[in-house]
Amino acid sequence: MTSREPVPRRRGAGYLWAAAAGVAAGLLARLSFAVLPAPWDTLANTSALWGLVPFLVTAALRVRGRTAAGVGALALLTMVSAWVLLAPQPASPRILLLWGVAGVAAGTLCGWAGALARSALPRQRIVAAAIVGGLILGEGLYGIVLIGGPQWWCEALAGAGFAVALGRSPMERMRALAAAALVAAVLFSAFLGYDAIAAG
Repeated sequence: MTSREPVPRRRGAGYLWAAAAGVAAGLLARLSFAVLPAPWDTLANTSALWGLVPFLVTAALRVRGRTAAGVGALALLTMVSAWVLLAPQPASPRILLLWGVAGVAAGTLCGWAGALARSALPRQRIVAAAIVGGLILGEGLYGIVLIGGPQWWCEALAGAGFAVALGRSPMERMRALAAAALVAAVLFSAFLGYDAIAAG
């Protein structure tokens, strides 16, 4: 009979690694924001690129299901916490609540995507590419159209490249890119709608 590490212990270790990775990512993001020249410092403070942290953590830890979602949420939440604590000025309670809710929601989604990216099923890998690649591509397109600057072009290209990189065959890469583009278009429309409501 082979001995196995208890599942609760493996899960506990996963959460500890997620918290450590989140804090390290928050420190790195804050440092990058301080040292990078404008407009490239923007890339250290983009919510979509931050989604790579829970994705990579869950993929590296090889966790699945609810554990992947929980690990992803914790990774992004601790990253946001480190970013806030190192800010030169304190954030308002409203901003803290908004970032906390967004961190849990986005971390859960991107963490789940990180688990899907390791799947043997092409459809699940395409879903993972659509979620994270689409988030990054969509934010990049928003910046290109409404803000301007070379950093947004780089982010959009990174999102497209990320989606393609998750594919394991030419056909799968094409489908992943198409799915990411669809998600990006939906997000772009949602951003525009939100701006219209906020302005009106």
